Amino acid sequence: MLDQFDLLLPGSLVREMMLLAEIGDDPSISQSRMAARVGLAPSMVNNYIRRLVESGYLMKAGANHRSTTYHLTAAGKSRREELVRRCTIETVRLYKYAKREFRELLAERFGARRDLGIVLYGAAETGELVCQLCLEMGHRVLAVVDSDSRRQGRRMLGLEVCGPGALDGLEFDLVLITSLGHAAEIADCLEPLRRRGREIISVG
Repeated sequence: MLDQFDLLLPGSLVREMMLLAEIGDDPSISQSRMAARVGLAPSMVNNYIRRLVESGYLMKAGANHRSTTYHLTAAGKSRREELVRRCTIETVRLYKYAKREFRELLAERFGARRDLGIVLYGAAETGELVCQLCLEMGHRVLAVVDSDSRRQGRRMLGLEVCGPGALDGLEFDLVLITSLGHAAEIADCLEPLRRRGREIISVG
């Protein structure tokens, strides 16, 4: 999970929250598995565990290393809830910021045009945000397309995700590429459409 983060690398409080969550879900989880889950070296997990025990958030049980289990105390459960609440608040703030930035970007891409019939190319998290914004801005999202067969057939804000072949049977004003990581690759695939006069733009 943590390999999806680059700019927003988790700090000590996020690691603490994740460790409390892992232990709460599985008291018998080993420190090596915890380390893999939260992206820390086993020695660092051991330091966190020691501090959590000293703070009264965890209790250790078991006669030896192999039988050791960890248990959240009442204080530990409260601490987990507090950290989740704080993380949720900050995540919502970041979401609102991202939404504002994408709205400004889309306004720039669309110019003064209104009521555009749009096909979104990309059904990941960014696609959901862009889809919602397009609807809020008064445009029509006609279809969602994705090259990943694992996403095809799913629904995104009421629309079934289709494969790229669906583009041939659609009438639309433009294709909006919502992928941030593969925009250039998708644009290359859509070049035949562009050569036929279809408008292709990207949020990236």
